[in-house]
Amino acid sequence: MRNKHLIFGLGLLLLSLANLEKAQAQEVGLGLRVGGYSAGISGKYFISESQAIEGILGTGFGRRGFQLTGLLEQHASAFDVQGLRWFYGAGGHIGVFRGRYYYKPTNKHYEESYHRTLATVGIDGIVGLEYQITEIPISLGVDFKPFIEANRDGLFLYGDGALTVRYTF
Repeated sequence: MRNKHLIFGLGLLLLSLANLEKAQAQEVGLGLRVGGYSAGISGKYFISESQAIEGILGTGFGRRGFQLTGLLEQHASAFDVQGLRWFYGAGGHIGVFRGRYYYKPTNKHYEESYHRTLATVGIDGIVGLEYQITEIPISLGVDFKPFIEANRDGLFLYGDGALTVRYTF
């Protein structure tokens, strides 16, 4: 069952990046995103000069499984520095994990879910800064991505700060 979910998630990410030939006039980036809560592969496609779609296929530290996130982002010039943009946006995610400790406020302790598979769904926000190095096709970004996640153990609020390095073409 886990393999079906992984194949489905990878397929969605590949489909979202499959139109790279059409992106000749637009910026496309593919790279790694490493945060305090998660790590994964990030792809960004600019649909206009100021709007982008970002997809993240990642996993949470201490969790076995994956999460697929889709975000629509608004970009603008930052501090009159060429190549530096700030961005904000929102989207959602789905995921499948096996094992995690969840805090239950009703009985004031952590409940172990290590032997259960948890399907998750959530709403994500993002805000950050991204710098496109003009001499080489690399962009560096730092962001904060808060999200609300629901699964059969309850509703949870998380925050994840991350550094992203992408090859742009």
